[in-house]
Amino acid sequence: MSIRLCNIEKSKKYLLAVSGGMDSMVMAHLFAKSDCRCAIAHCNFSLRESESDGDEKFVASFARQHDMPLFAVRFDTREYAANHGLSTQLAARNLRYEWFEKIRRENGFHKTAVAHNSDDNLETFFINLARGAGLSGLHGIPGLTEALVRPLLRFSRSDIEQYASDNTVPFREDSSNASDKYLRNRIRHLLLPALDRIDSGFRKKANESISYLNEADLFVKSATGDFLLDHASLDGADLHIPLEALRASHSRTTTLFYILSAYGFKRKTIADACRCMDRGESGRSFHSSSHVLLIDRAELIVAPVKEPYPALKVHHNSDFYFDRFEMHCEAFDRPDDFVPAQTELTGEFDMSKLSFPLTLRHIEDGDRFVPLGMKGSKKLSDFLIDRKVPLIEKKRCMVLLSDGEIVWVAGLRIDDRFKATETSKRIFRIKIIYFTPQ
Repeated sequence: MSIRLCNIEKSKKYLLAVSGGMDSMVMAHLFAKSDCRCAIAHCNFSLRESESDGDEKFVASFARQHDMPLFAVRFDTREYAANHGLSTQLAARNLRYEWFEKIRRENGFHKTAVAHNSDDNLETFFINLARGAGLSGLHGIPGLTEALVRPLLRFSRSDIEQYASDNTVPFREDSSNASDKYLRNRIRHLLLPALDRIDSGFRKKANESISYLNEADLFVKSATGDFLLDHASLDGADLHIPLEALRASHSRTTTLFYILSAYGFKRKTIADACRCMDRGESGRSFHSSSHVLLIDRAELIVAPVKEPYPALKVHHNSDFYFDRFEMHCEAFDRPDDFVPAQTELTGEFDMSKLSFPLTLRHIEDGDRFVPLGMKGSKKLSDFLIDRKVPLIEKKRCMVLLSDGEIVWVAGLRIDDRFKATETSKRIFRIKIIYFTPQ
């Protein structure tokens, strides 16, 4: 088969990820013969000592011979892996792709070209299959993304070997490729040859199947988008999904996986959430690194995780902004015609019963207060349940305190013990001017 660069636009500028191995050197050789503007990027991961240094010198020599700009970097991969709790393979992957993207953006390259081939694609399929990946993990390596292009992905390793031989392309062998220490190498050296012996056309057929899985994945993503358009809603950054619509879906778990994986949730977490939904366990929450999933009475809510605001000191004559609240505070003598405010967004208190500065903070477990109009105290959590406050709003509720006692559940109810009355001489008023979920 005649090898050529695929998905490449001659008018664009490319950054070539070149390790010195056969695949990347064939790619570099093809670019060198093309009319494309390009430069070479090489990572020295310091994992194979003099062999790694030899790779770097070899790639630098090729770049000079073909008048290609060279970007080179040296990483202490083992130290990075130890500091981040990663395997050396994953550490090297993270380091190189982060660096490629940095160089690409800073120097105006259209995309970074990576020399994966169809055998790499097949190996990745089996790696993900062994790890229990779903459909989205079985469609192989994409040939084109926003930042990357894989111009050799249509061609097999044997195709690339033939091109390297026919065109006397120089390259260096990575000694680690011969080891069966890594899963990818075991698949490459043991599994795929065994399947070849069963069917000599196995690799071609398997890659065709992977392309079908990719089409199926795109179809499911489209159907998931339609589901969101038809049933879900956004409240600021919060996604609301009706439970009734999910239960009516014939593929609830799959639909949820495609929705929630975009927010960093893992398959096991999503499965646990589905079981809680089935048991009607309202109030349960699940976390990804960036979002929280809340199971409310009639809906699922996906919201960004925000760091709690520190407690804020409130003085009698200050205006301030806190989380979602813009507040105005004032103290004044009670006029003869004073009538307490009828809106929950305003709290009016007998100033003689307050100890300044007051404290404004998020709610905590065990908070209690005496709701206006009641005699005894009530758990704040029970009050919020009675008010049918959505779970996501409970997480955002704030309380105003005086000497540790709740004075006001901001925007909902003042405490009866601190209310302004006809006997109050001075009144402290705090008014929420702006109250919109972000």
